[in-house]
Amino acid sequence: MIRFAGDVQVYVSLAPIDFRKGLNGLLILVQDVFKQSPQSSYLFLFRDQSRKKLKALYWDGTGFVLLYKRLERGHFCFPKLKSGEIILDRLQLECLLSGMHFMRENKFNIAHYQVYC
Repeated sequence: MIRFAGDVQVYVSLAPIDFRKGLNGLLILVQDVFKQSPQSSYLFLFRDQSRKKLKALYWDGTGFVLLYKRLERGHFCFPKLKSGEIILDRLQLECLLSGMHFMRENKFNIAHYQVYC
C-alpha cells in the first residue's frame, strides 16, 4: 500500500499532457510547470485530454513513485480552466481519485454523472 503524508500537498496541472510521457518526461514537467523540485515532498498530478486518465509523481524518500489511474466510465472533474495549476490537500486528492468532484464543499458527485461535472 502506498501511503502519503497526512499533510501532503498535491500540485495539479490543469493543462492536459501527452500521456506517452514517462517518468523522465514528467520530471521535466514538474520543473517547468510547477517550478518545484521533483524530490520535494509534494505529489504532482497530471491529466490527459479526455479527463479519463491521471498520472501522479511522488518522491517517497527512496525513489520516484509513478501512479496511473484510468476511469472505466465517465471522467475526472476539473475546473474549467485550460491552464495553470491548483493545490489540493489529501482529502481532495482522495475525492478526485475516487471519481468525486473535489471542488464542491459538503457535496460530492460521482464523476460518471456527467451532468454534474
